[in-house]
Amino acid sequence: MKFAVLIRVYDRVEDLKYNLQVISKTWKENEYYIIVISNGKNNGYEILPEAMPLIDKLVILEENAGHRKGNSQLLLEGIKYIPSDCDYTLILEADTWMYQDKTITKYGRLLSQKQDKVWASADWYDKYYALATDFAIVKTDYIRKNPGIFDFELFPECHISNFLRDTNAGYIWIEENMPVHVPSYIRYKYPYVPNIKEGRFYVFPKSKTTTHHIEYLQGGIEQKKRYFNILADTDFFPNVKSGNKTWNRFKMKFWISLSKCFVKRSWYSKKTYKEII
Repeated sequence: MKFAVLIRVYDRVEDLKYNLQVISKTWKENEYYIIVISNGKNNGYEILPEAMPLIDKLVILEENAGHRKGNSQLLLEGIKYIPSDCDYTLILEADTWMYQDKTITKYGRLLSQKQDKVWASADWYDKYYALATDFAIVKTDYIRKNPGIFDFELFPECHISNFLRDTNAGYIWIEENMPVHVPSYIRYKYPYVPNIKEGRFYVFPKSKTTTHHIEYLQGGIEQKKRYFNILADTDFFPNVKSGNKTWNRFKMKFWISLSKCFVKRSWYSKKTYKEII
């Protein structure tokens, strides 16, 4: 399979550099065309020189649409450069690092087997129908016919679900990247939930993925590298001491699994589609 990988970046240019290294060295099961769309240059966030050789197509936007529209701006611009021979497009945040591409292969094949399914990503909210946008696999033909799927401002995850509903298109949950959030009443100091406001996990052992925002990590990028080594069960970043990887992965899996036992809204109330005004 051939995938266009659409990576959007504003300020996380160091994250992008390491992400591209991970992709180049460990994603071997498919063919990938790497598109990087950036809108941070005018604010001082330039793509690092080390990253440039690992990018097939780099698009720099001179105007930044701002926080509410910026993510949409990057996606809408990026889809213009998807090669015609890429049947699938992976949309990826610069700070979402995944070791190896087995999960990509699995869900690409599942999409190919289901004509009515066009999207695969994690279930984002417990209350609303919402699909994750930090890591998602989409049938490219659907994007070409329905670019409005990326035309959003607030609640992009809900917009995606609403748009799929309105176009009678189905989706598959990437269960390896779930659950994303913990119930609000256990957010405070819950292990592996560093940002209380967001209340979500940033490590996903089953898919060997970390999505950490480094500003929420004590130790910053070095701690993120440490988590990545633990998830990958290898010293991908050799200069980082990762301790007992097996024990640390067990702890991650334990706390993530335990979070499923706490009462959630979905236990007593069905999901609804959020009205976005």
